[in-house]
Amino acid sequence: MVAATKRKAVISAERSHLDAVDALVQEGRYRTVSHFVRDAVAEKLERLRQERLAEQVSRYCDAGTSGADDELVAWQAFTDAPKHTPRGRGAKR
Repeated sequence: MVAATKRKAVISAERSHLDAVDALVQEGRYRTVSHFVRDAVAEKLERLRQERLAEQVSRYCDAGTSGADDELVAWQAFTDAPKHTPRGRGAKR
């Protein structure tokens, strides 16, 4: 039985890809084809999350606002302040 957090899905894939996955399973690198697919999906989603974050940082920096945080970054780097303290909540100005 599939756990409540998992759903079944049917995929279509190139035979050569499936043969390569089957070989990895046979080598013992993955328990099952499903294990490989779950791992591959998780890696792809994390890569997309990182790309999205990098794009957002790039847009933020390109907008010319990155210098506005210099004071906050310096304050956090040289104090025992929690690194997540937003400006205006205990930040020294």
